[in-house]
Amino acid sequence: MPNASASLRCRSRGFSLDRWRSCGLACPPANYASPVTNDDPHAVTGDLARLRDWWAERRGDRERSIAWIHDLENEDEARNAVNRAIDSGATLIALHIDGDDSASRATIAFVANVPTTDVVEQQPGTSDHAWMEAVAEIRDLLEPYRVVPPDDSSVDSAAHAFPAPGVPAPNLPAPRVHSAQAAITSAAQRETAIIFDGLIAHAGAALVSTNDSRAREWMLPATSSTDPAIRAAQSFLDIEPATHFGTNGDDATSLRAVLSLLDVVDPA
Repeated sequence: MPNASASLRCRSRGFSLDRWRSCGLACPPANYASPVTNDDPHAVTGDLARLRDWWAERRGDRERSIAWIHDLENEDEARNAVNRAIDSGATLIALHIDGDDSASRATIAFVANVPTTDVVEQQPGTSDHAWMEAVAEIRDLLEPYRVVPPDDSSVDSAAHAFPAPGVPAPNLPAPRVHSAQAAITSAAQRETAIIFDGLIAHAGAALVSTNDSRAREWMLPATSSTDPAIRAAQSFLDIEPATHFGTNGDDATSLRAVLSLLDVVDPA
């Protein structure tokens, strides 16, 4: 059972504790910006005001309509899904693709130009050996595209080597990353806002940014993350996320929560 103070805190922010927890999250922390002030029920502050305005600026006088797109397997499917949604009136695409794979982390490491050790978190209870195996798998995917200092041929240096300057983003065997890239690119080409979360979508967004600088105007990460690869992608994109929940990005919980809050501050 929720305690009384938590329930009161949520109600004071303009939404019920049950509604928030229906997204799989506890009530926002006490220092999270309130979506509604006590003096003006229509006033919105902080991240939520920025999110509301971001979408409003991009949809213009079009109707408020959100379409979910998820579990894409290839680029054609992604383009078709986005185009169908927009043709049906969607003015905001919500994109999430479940999964955590080495190809996504390798893509982010390459595009963001960070060491492979920076995109793999050593979780509590994970041995050093298991963590280094995960790092090595990503390193091996990027081996054809990496450069190692000429005077250092050690195994460890290969794990920390950076992409060769001027080398295009690798065509890694990552069909879902490329499907996320296609979805974001298609939305931007149709001048439709797209908000996303999860590792794979962030890898796709990083690829988009290397090919279409204009697309960044139309895309927005849903929230900050504790996942080092997602943090690296967001730093590379240089786009402040819509919220700052600091989740791990493994599922669509954060995106559902953000859209639930958007319903409060910008109702249909």
